[in-house]
Amino acid sequence: MSSTLCMQVKPKPPRSYWSFGLPVKAIFSGRYYDHDGSLGGGKMELTSRDLPFIQGALAAGNFDAKDRAALEKIAERLESGDTIEMWFEH
Repeated sequence: MSSTLCMQVKPKPPRSYWSFGLPVKAIFSGRYYDHDGSLGGGKMELTSRDLPFIQGALAAGNFDAKDRAALEKIAERLESGDTIEMWFEH
């Protein structure tokens, strides 16, 4: 069964959220859920403390334009003090 890694700004309920397949799902799952992304997981929160990890992923990752733009926007939101909520959908 395939899953999608999702992220949204918290606590403001957004009209939409970011969703990621591979390779973003694998990178974040390895760091925050201790698996390859195939097992899913509960909700987690990303804060400004997580910004160096995201910046490193952006510097090292080979992402398509949509995923790169979404990760850059998430990094901007974290830099501005927002919290990002992350979860899996199946």
